[in-house]
Amino acid sequence: MYPTFRIWKQRGAEALHTIYIDILFCVNFVIDYLILLTVRRFMNISCRIRRLLSGAAVGGICSFVILLPPVNSGLSFVVSVITAILVVGASFFPLERKLFLKTTAAFFLISFAYCGVMIAVLLLFSPGNLIVRNNSVYIGISPILLVITSAVCYAVMRVFMRITSARTASAEVFSLNIIFHGRETVFRGRVDTGNDLHEPFSGEPVIVVKSSVFEDMKEYENISAEEAVRQGLRLVPYNSVGGGGTLAAFRPDEIVISEKGIKRHVNGYIALCAPERIASSVEALIPPELIG
Repeated sequence: MYPTFRIWKQRGAEALHTIYIDILFCVNFVIDYLILLTVRRFMNISCRIRRLLSGAAVGGICSFVILLPPVNSGLSFVVSVITAILVVGASFFPLERKLFLKTTAAFFLISFAYCGVMIAVLLLFSPGNLIVRNNSVYIGISPILLVITSAVCYAVMRVFMRITSARTASAEVFSLNIIFHGRETVFRGRVDTGNDLHEPFSGEPVIVVKSSVFEDMKEYENISAEEAVRQGLRLVPYNSVGGGGTLAAFRPDEIVISEKGIKRHVNGYIALCAPERIASSVEALIPPELIG
């Protein structure tokens, strides 16, 4: 028998709902994990999967507040903020203070959006045991339906992210610090909403950089496919107004994008192109999703 908890009417002995603790934890664990995946991509924070799993576990434990007596909306909001801080801390700590606050706010808002979409989808299936209490959600749901609804919600959030990322302002100039084989290179870049390049195998975004930035890599600009593979480079296909082709790309040890005093560590590839293909004011074109 699984451990259960019954929510009772204020008067009388009739039970309104039966909550299975294992289902309560698992549902919130899965939801929080997908939310954290969305937050990681939205904020583009470098983080291992096991850290996200630990954060999701914290979220699953915090969902037990549904077992407490109902509280007013003000206290419920405070509990939700504390939960967001704990989950983000378990998943992404350490972060700079400003970035931590932004990430917490992103988790908090995406959680509400995600749960709203999920409940809307579930209502179509008319679940027999759906409880929202103290800003915690319990769904008496089969594993298959949980996977389907979670996947739908995640897909909806990803589409929303792509739409909002496309609206990122491209006029602002960012500082990029690239560390590769122990050597640091610093240059400037701007957001290019037309840069939707991704490395084919990993799916990671690609920053297009003038080949002149890396003096010892200028030959990569026109390298053949065979030579690129031999040197361990990746070929990234592209299409533009002037035609298409491939760009040789490498994955640096570290990428740091500085924005108004905030340093953002991101994952991605660096692709080299002819200097004349990028405006003279900057040295790189950054995909919008790396700026969040």
